[in-house]
Amino acid sequence: MFGSSWAAVSAKRDGLNFPADVYLEGSDQHRGWFQSSLLTSIATTGKAPYSSVITHGFVLDKDGLKMSKSVGNVMDPEKVILGGKDSRKEPPYGADVLRLWVSSVDYTGDVLIGSEILRQMSDMYRKLRGTMRFLLANLHDWNPENSVPYSDLPKIDQYALFQLENVVASMKDSYDKYQFYKIYQTLQRFAIVGLSNFYFDVAKDRLYVGGRVSYTRKSCQTVLAAHLLYLVRAIAPIMPHLAEDIWQNLPFEHTLEDGSVAKFAFELKWPDKNEEWCSVQKDDVDFLSVILELRSEVNKILESARTGKLIGASLDAKVYLHAENPDTVSKLKELASATNDADALHRLFITSQVEILPSLSEETTSGVSYAGKFSGPRTGEIWIGVTRADGVKCERCWVYTKDVGSFVDHPTLCSRCHGVIDLQPQASPAAAAVA
Repeated sequence: MFGSSWAAVSAKRDGLNFPADVYLEGSDQHRGWFQSSLLTSIATTGKAPYSSVITHGFVLDKDGLKMSKSVGNVMDPEKVILGGKDSRKEPPYGADVLRLWVSSVDYTGDVLIGSEILRQMSDMYRKLRGTMRFLLANLHDWNPENSVPYSDLPKIDQYALFQLENVVASMKDSYDKYQFYKIYQTLQRFAIVGLSNFYFDVAKDRLYVGGRVSYTRKSCQTVLAAHLLYLVRAIAPIMPHLAEDIWQNLPFEHTLEDGSVAKFAFELKWPDKNEEWCSVQKDDVDFLSVILELRSEVNKILESARTGKLIGASLDAKVYLHAENPDTVSKLKELASATNDADALHRLFITSQVEILPSLSEETTSGVSYAGKFSGPRTGEIWIGVTRADGVKCERCWVYTKDVGSFVDHPTLCSRCHGVIDLQPQASPAAAAVA
């Protein structure tokens, strides 16, 4: 009976396939269910009852020991989800954290679980939830009709979508191969570390300081909306409750191919490959990748300047760069003087200014007290220097510029913030009086 379940289930019930797509069991079933099913099916039908077989190891305690009630090291899934009698010792993690743990391990061998492992999974879950919360919060006033066409996006936004497309394609491949631990690793690297440490960091100026209806804010929201819609689909099979929680708090409507509005996360299909997002030139991808590496080195020198009390925040600083490689110099100058504000080097470094030095001499470096070097195979050596920023600090955006004090009506604002304030809707006299 055990080895003929294929005949009673797959071959008999409507809606099921024969052979089955997958047989899933523990490694002890190689000589059990897997083998007996194979023998009976081949003997009677001439083919295997399954297209593929997935075997898993066994769950052990945190020390790698077999779980036993007598030893007292059994981890009850119900207690993991709902919590034990003492919530401090056995907190309720919820089903998604348990599912996240399952996705994090390579199930082809024996896997470990324990209270500390679950605590780490809970931390990972909270960080991922924080990433999704950032996306939702900054799309609170988003209307998909305001999306900026891809060709009009800043390079940094096109690069972000290029990364998103590649990450989601990689996750789909991992799902297709049942390699869930690779999806976990990708989420950790991209959705938690990569987005938070770079794109979200540099996006805050556009989102919080730029004009509410400005091009730079709309272009950023276009990218954030794409990330939200892609990531919610990517996490749904592993963390369905989180995915649905996100979807029920979606601040805008998402229309399906048939024209209806998606009411639930699982109404969405996996996104098709976006060829336009993959069209970024290789040279641009390579150089922006270098800029991220350079940014890490710049941050180290900024931290030294902060420790030395030269600056407080990074916006108190001006960064100097010098390179010998002509191609590197050309590309750095292009970013340093970018007409598109979002692509400007000082925005990517989150400093007030960046200057490209033509040479390193006593005259050009006399005021630089903190310096370092970055070297890459494609860029050669890049010298980095840090000083206090030039100009006066704008009280709204905190960026130092030389035009603060130029406006009689707002003497403490820079020209950018002055323009934003002028465009903001004014409160009526009655409302102002009440305030």
